[in-house]
Amino acid sequence: MNNSIKYVYICSAGHSGSTLLDLVLGSHSQIESLGEIEHLSKNISLNTACTCGETVRGCPVWKNVIQTAGKKLAVDILSSPYALNMGFPSPQVIKDKIHTTTHYKIHRKYLRGAQYLSLKYKMKLLNPLLAKVYESIDHTFMIYDTVRSQLGCQMIVDSSKSYIGATGIYKRKPENVRIILLTRDGRGVAYSNIKRNYSRNKAVKGWKKYYSRAIRLFDAVMDEKHLIKVKYEDIVKDPSSEIKRICSFLNLQFEEGMLDFANHTHHITNGNDMRFLKSSEIRADNSWKTKLKKSDLEYFEKHAGDINQQLGY
Repeated sequence: MNNSIKYVYICSAGHSGSTLLDLVLGSHSQIESLGEIEHLSKNISLNTACTCGETVRGCPVWKNVIQTAGKKLAVDILSSPYALNMGFPSPQVIKDKIHTTTHYKIHRKYLRGAQYLSLKYKMKLLNPLLAKVYESIDHTFMIYDTVRSQLGCQMIVDSSKSYIGATGIYKRKPENVRIILLTRDGRGVAYSNIKRNYSRNKAVKGWKKYYSRAIRLFDAVMDEKHLIKVKYEDIVKDPSSEIKRICSFLNLQFEEGMLDFANHTHHITNGNDMRFLKSSEIRADNSWKTKLKKSDLEYFEKHAGDINQQLGY
């Protein structure tokens, strides 16, 4: 089967199952999952854990990838990790000192906003301001292709989640990129955020902002045949059927072993701790249905119920 698809990007709000989907897809014989690869420079800097059990600098795969990328960029990436420009992530848990500065946060917000306007409204006047953004896209594809070459796989899965980042990647090579928009009932996401001590407003506002903006941007930029919408609830209800549907979208044959993802070696450098679990059990987390306070549920329905309905909930 002739397959031009080389890059798969998972977009979702946090706590929506992107790590699970990434692990399952990365267990296909022709796919390598990279997790939230936009954090790679930070992971190199802090020498965080790779899912294979080694550190990033100690992992044989990443050692070779970093060395190859360094030669292409003519720089020692181990000494200067941020010479590898993977974009402008917003780390939530493990942070390098660079990501805690006011300058970085303001600069990131400015660049993301400018990139969104450039993509959605085709504002070419903004292009000179986005040189670092375009460089990050170049470097990201370089990492994608270096991993593909090192491991001999057909596709790379990037679960960095960013709808702006995904659209920038897509625009560069639309025939080779496919986007998965992963959703989860917003009430479940809100409950997960509230459990993590987010304010009710922040727990709901961030989720609503993500999907309302992502939908508008995707509608404006992407060919609908290059985008698939997937629900977390469908994955956990019938993993086999839903993963088969995604494989069909990617022009790949479903492999039963994909569902036994814990028994595959992965090289994910950033994501939630589910990537380290030794069990391949897939089960639904519907605790919000009994534990979300009535007042929080009413708040959600008032402020984000419309988007939830638009997503099919």
